[in-house]
Amino acid sequence: MKKNPSKIEITEMFMAQADKDRCFYGIITRNKDEQGNRVLFSRILVRKYGFNEELYSRACDPSLNERELQDKLGKQLDEMVLFVLDYGLTKIEPVVEKHGALCINLN
Repeated sequence: MKKNPSKIEITEMFMAQADKDRCFYGIITRNKDEQGNRVLFSRILVRKYGFNEELYSRACDPSLNERELQDKLGKQLDEMVLFVLDYGLTKIEPVVEKHGALCINLN
């Protein structure tokens, strides 16, 4: 008798925290790069306080263990949330320098 494959997909959640009252949740993905090093990737949705943003972060450091690597990813995301909420990172007008057909974003 053939077993039907499970239709359940397990997703690991991750949180970015600006402070104790401003927390945002997203997913975390664990993979390995071409050299076999652990790579953590996360996508956090910021959908409050008038924002509609997706933040992405990646952490890969062969010198760190799994817990340290996860802490590094968490710190990166916490800082990104602060920059978006408190400093308007996604609301900054771009400063562009043109060099012929090439446009370079300076911020």
